[in-house]
Amino acid sequence: MNLIRPIFLLTISLTAASCAQEEKSPELIEANRLHLEAIEISKELEPKLESLSSHAKGGAEKSQIDSLKALIEMWEENMIEVPGFAHAHAHGTHTHEHKSAPPMTDESMLDYQRQSREAIIELQGATAKLDSLLK
Repeated sequence: MNLIRPIFLLTISLTAASCAQEEKSPELIEANRLHLEAIEISKELEPKLESLSSHAKGGAEKSQIDSLKALIEMWEENMIEVPGFAHAHAHGTHTHEHKSAPPMTDESMLDYQRQSREAIIELQGATAKLDSLLK
């Protein structure tokens, strides 16, 4: 009996199934959407702070700008990728990749990305407030 053909077909089927992309949960899809939205906000903040820095008049203003820049850098360093959506980002004059996600549930990842987005929105608000004070 010739078993080579059935074994060959079974092997190919199993290989194809293991290579097929895993279905992503709605939580991970939303987490990735929030992640990308937060990245876009951070991309807008960096040039804004550079512009504010060139227009700052006093040491206190420059100190506030430097603090905001440091907080954004810290935010970027702590950003983690959503599993299955890995990508690199270019920010201003530097490029970096975000950390891979530690083991967590899809719901935990969504919560993390919500909190991360809220944090960058707070930094965006602080930047806007500083901008209005400098005008």
